[in-house]
Amino acid sequence: MGPPVSERIDVGLIGATGTVGRELARLLEGHPWFRLAEVAASPSSSGGRLGDALGEVEMAGANLSEEVLDLELKSADANWTSTLLLSALPSRVAGPLEEELARRGHVVVSNASSHRMDPHVPLIIPEVNPEHLALIDRQEWSGALVTNPNCSVVGLTVALAPLEREFGVEKANVVTLQALSGAGRPGTLSEDIVDNVLPYIAGEEDKLASEPQKILGQLSDDQIRPAAFAVSAQTHRVSVSHGHMLAVSVKLRRTAVPQEVAAAMAAFKGAVIDERLPSMPDRLIEVLGEEARPQPRLDRERGRGMTVSVGQIRPCEVFDLKFSVLVHNLVRGAAGAALLNAELCQVCGALARVGRG
Repeated sequence: MGPPVSERIDVGLIGATGTVGRELARLLEGHPWFRLAEVAASPSSSGGRLGDALGEVEMAGANLSEEVLDLELKSADANWTSTLLLSALPSRVAGPLEEELARRGHVVVSNASSHRMDPHVPLIIPEVNPEHLALIDRQEWSGALVTNPNCSVVGLTVALAPLEREFGVEKANVVTLQALSGAGRPGTLSEDIVDNVLPYIAGEEDKLASEPQKILGQLSDDQIRPAAFAVSAQTHRVSVSHGHMLAVSVKLRRTAVPQEVAAAMAAFKGAVIDERLPSMPDRLIEVLGEEARPQPRLDRERGRGMTVSVGQIRPCEVFDLKFSVLVHNLVRGAAGAALLNAELCQVCGALARVGRG
């Protein structure tokens, strides 16, 4: 597959030294369409070298080129030459800055939650709802702002998408077991998590209860009509390095047995995208038939971390069905999700349409 570009496109990375930013830098190494050309981090790091800011521990295993490690860190609100900016900023600081950069004419693809639920900001999983990218035509900026979902929401929504399409989803209950890396830096203190489970993650329940309906909603008259199902969520932090597990129970609008649900999930190809995206896995959902699967240590790297694994599909005593979901929170749930959205922006012409303000 050849890229839909004659030469690699320069990309800027905001929040390059955080957990998601480091993963994005790794994924951009050797990318066939994009080249990491500019980086930014906290004001205290401005003017320094990316490699020095990362340090030996953070660089271990990232395999970043000397060209990337030598990039000079700029302030996030500085002038950027790259039209496409990938934002790995914390949500507490992302909102106003991402708006300003979109106003200046940049296409900002954000991992932050600040704008996910804004009416004219698309919240996208490319295999599920690429048509929602049309919302950028309604944005007031000369640039554009595109978001990817919360890391646990990605796993839940991908699993629900074929069920909503084939049977209709009436309601869902989800309990998450979320990995340590989802807490970012400095993350969860080791003394809090050893021999322990933390039964509260700020803001996570609200995201699980609202984001899936927007993603699975229908685009009509330049607005999203949310999918009509309710989600009840409980979230937990557990002592796992990477990979969020979700225990899901669903009530369907049309009755289906576990074998039908497993077949619908396994066959789900998602939306039709004319050009295959480089970060797109061969299989969006992998249904595992083995007992006691999926497991983070065994299954999180499926599809280079971009495949969602589902197992233990069985009848539910309260709703219709229950099953387990695993999503790699740093790849499909964050950095890989943002990169895939950037690729979608390229093939849909979003980068070519915007003008500098």
